[in-house]
Formats: sequence, structure tokens, C-alpha cells
Amino acid sequence: MQKLDKLIKENQGKNILFLGKVLHFTQEELHKFAIKLGVNAVFKYKNENQDIAFTILSTLLTPLEEQISFELYEKGIPEIKLEEFENYYVQSLKPNSLLMSLKLSNNQERLKRLLKVSAFDDTTFLKLFTLYDWGDEGIFDNDDNRDVTLSFIKRFYPHFSHFNHHDIVHSPATILEIALTSESAEVLQALSKMPNYRINARKQEEWKPRELREFIAVNPNIPSDLIDNYLNLNAPRLDTLLAQNSALNPEQQEIIFRRATKSSLLMLCKNPNLDNNLFITLLKEDNEVVQALLENQKITKERLNTILKTNSDSLIFLAQNREITDIKEQLLFQNRALDFALAANPALEGSDLESLYTKYGSEIAEELCKNPNLSSTLIEKFYKDANYTKKKAIAANPNTPQNILEELFNLDNFEINRHLALNPSLKDEYLDYFKLDNELLRIMSNNPKFLQKVSKKEYI
Repeated sequence: MQKLDKLIKENQGKNILFLGKVLHFTQEELHKFAIKLGVNAVFKYKNENQDIAFTILSTLLTPLEEQISFELYEKGIPEIKLEEFENYYVQSLKPNSLLMSLKLSNNQERLKRLLKVSAFDDTTFLKLFTLYDWGDEGIFDNDDNRDVTLSFIKRFYPHFSHFNHHDIVHSPATILEIALTSESAEVLQALSKMPNYRINARKQEEWKPRELREFIAVNPNIPSDLIDNYLNLNAPRLDTLLAQNSALNPEQQEIIFRRATKSSLLMLCKNPNLDNNLFITLLKEDNEVVQALLENQKITKERLNTILKTNSDSLIFLAQNREITDIKEQLLFQNRALDFALAANPALEGSDLESLYTKYGSEIAEELCKNPNLSSTLIEKFYKDANYTKKKAIAANPNTPQNILEELFNLDNFEINRHLALNPSLKDEYLDYFKLDNELLRIMSNNPKFLQKVSKKEYI
């Protein structure tokens, strides 16, 4: 950039030659900009007597233009890449003035060209992007819409470099992944201006997002004003997907609750930022809702006291809740049924499990074997006289000693292998063997060790 700035200052009133195809700016726009810089833009090389101060080179050159470029370079005429000149041009633009001009003129042709310029910062690009008119067609339905979509993907899809042009531009999955994972409220706001579209989903995946705005709705970085816009649609399915979003403030949660279906009530129970007043209200709902509430919410001592006062019979539902660290001591040894239900909960530490074993002995062993915090000492003890059910639990336990895992593998029992396939402590050679079975390979998609290997491309 400093080189270009110096060339312009040293060659006031002289000609600069553009060689090759310029895609993002018209000759008229470049000519006006050159005049502001104090130089003259020319787009045709006449002959060797033409006075050229320096050239601007596109990557799209005809054979004749390549020859001209070579001849001028041999004469010592400086060269500047077109991309560098475009960056220089963009830096001279005042974003607010540009946006106002485009709004007033509604010059969609110019807008489409500007959206392909990589030199704009993301903020300016997104403001330009929201001005684009998609017409009545989808984002992949015509060349212009596809080009604008691709410009967006190039900027905001983190894996863009892994795919070729056609993979990206024809796959709705790229836009949906941006909508689902972007950490930028501005990006999500811009996505909400795009035409909405649906993807096919299996029936058993009823409450997974199916369309663009639903993917945006479950992203925890969604801006509050966009949540308000979605709530104003009064769409039950969208309410249900929004209900579990931690970005909802208490007022927005209340709106969903007041008009809630059973599905949206159950989703509210999963909201990690559920308002405490709403927590108390939901405790008075039916058993299905209360169960979902107590299995998913972080339970503080204050909330436990509320449960004991409001619905003490529901304590058993807390046994499946992994967010009970603050109140586990108050839950343990309340009653036998609750203790047995709690035994497999990973929120319990090894010392808690030892205490349960001390109280109940081998009666509780089957439940304890399911707990990933159970000591290897107790696992070895329980394995000595383990029945089939215990063996399956021990096979999945990450603290199971290697010699026991090997014995279980050598049993060559498919159900036990299903549990072994989940164990992150299993040796690589066993994981390799399980890859040969499609069902076990599917199960291993839940094994963190296997997934880590796949991410490092150790398993192809």
C-alpha cells in the first residue's frame, strides 16, 4: 500500500494503465477515483509512445495484455496488483456515505459487484449484504443470488478452504452451519434477512431445526431484538426452538410460557438461564414437565429448598441431573430409592460412591458400575462375580483396568462390544477392529477418543 501511495504522489497528472478484466468496479468509477487521486486512468494501450506512469494488473489477462505487461515491465514501468488498488479504493470510501448512496439509488448491479470485494471489513460488508434484494427466489435459485451467497460463505464459513467452489455454493449446509455456530450477533442478524428455506428432516428429529431461521433461533449468540422479532411471529414451532436458548431474557421466557404448548414447556425446562420465578412456576406443572425441569436445570441450595417445599415427591427426578454438585450431600442417604438412582450420576465423586457401597454393599454394585467415577479397585471387586448386566456396565466404564477390558473383548459378545465401543480407555487396536462393523462404528461416534482420532485423520 505504501508503494502505491508513493507512486501516486510521484506521478500526479500522469496516466495509469489498467490491464486485464476488472470485475468489481466500472471504468467510470475507476476513472472518477483516479481523478480524485490526481492521475488519469486509461484502459487501452495504444503504442509504445504512450506515457504510462505505472500499470494496474488484473489476474484475468488476455495473451495480448500479458505481452503488453511484459514489454512495460522490461521498460521498468512499475506494476501494482489490481487487488491492492481495490483495497486502496475501498479505504478511501466513507462507509456511511456509500450505504446512503446505495439505499437512495437501489443500484443492485453496483451492490452485487461491491459484495465481491474482499477489502471491505466485515461490518461494512454485512451492512451492504442487508441491502441486497433477493427477489422472490431462494439463495441458490439464480446466478446472482448464488454469487452473493458465496461471497458471504467465503467470509464467514470457517471451513471454506477445505472445499471447492461447487461444494460450497450448492450446499445449504454451509449457511446452516454458520447460522448454528456463528458467535457474531451481526452475522446472525444479516442471515435473518436472507430468504428462509427448509431442509428435509427425519420424523424422529422433530425438534431439530429444519429451516434457516430455526437454526438462527437456537444459536445462543442471537441478538435480543431478533428474538423479539421471532416472538412477534407467534409461531409455535419457533417458540419451542427458542425456548431452550440461553439468550432469552426473563421477559422473553415469560412470553413463551404464557402461550406455551407442551413441547415449548419441555424446552423451557432445558434453558440453562431459566428465570428463578419461572422455575418455581414450572414446578407446579404436570409430572412430565417437572421431570424435565429437575433433570436439566442446575440445582442450587435455594432451588432445592423450593423443591422440598413445593414438590418433595419429585426429588427422584434429580438423580439424572448432572448439575447437582452443590446439593448432592443433601440428597444422599435420604432414602434407598434415591440413593440407588443417584449411584450412576457422574456428579458424585469417588468418595461418595465408596460411601454408598459401604451402606448397601453388593446390592448397589450394578448401579455403581455405571458411574465413570467409580474406582478401579471397586471395579475389580465387582468384576469377580459380575453377572451379564454388570459386565456390560464395566465394559463402558473408563476406569476399568486394561486386563479386564481385554478379557471382555475376548468374550466376542456383541452386546458387550457395544459397551466397549463407548469406552474412551479402550486400546486403539480394539477400536480398529470395531471399525469393521457398521453398528459398532456408529456407536463409536459417541466415543471421545475415537472422535479425536478421526479429527486427527488417524482413522480414515
